Amino acid sequence: MENELTLLTQDYSSKVRTFGSLGYSSERIADLLGLRGAERAELILRLTTPGDPLNLEYRNGAVAGEWNIDAGLAKKAEAGDVDAVKMRSDRIRDRKVADLKREKFGL
Repeated sequence: MENELTLLTQDYSSKVRTFGSLGYSSERIADLLGLRGAERAELILRLTTPGDPLNLEYRNGAVAGEWNIDAGLAKKAEAGDVDAVKMRSDRIRDRKVADLKREKFGL
């Protein structure tokens, strides 16, 4: 897709990765970037299209954000924080369910 024509006027890769790490939706990212009309629609489409470079940046950012949360919870859990242990366990379970949905149904 990198060599295809695009309506986007600049490279949003680093911003997309950062906003993805914060767990923002594609619509919110487009709003934060101030995009309107066809440019906004293209960004949202590209963020949700597997194989697109912007989708990859978005997913990598989301994974990095999740890792940061998990690392923080692990640190608190090791220090004896019972709530952190439960939250970490819940996140691990939820991630396994999400991974299975993605694997089996593409969701």
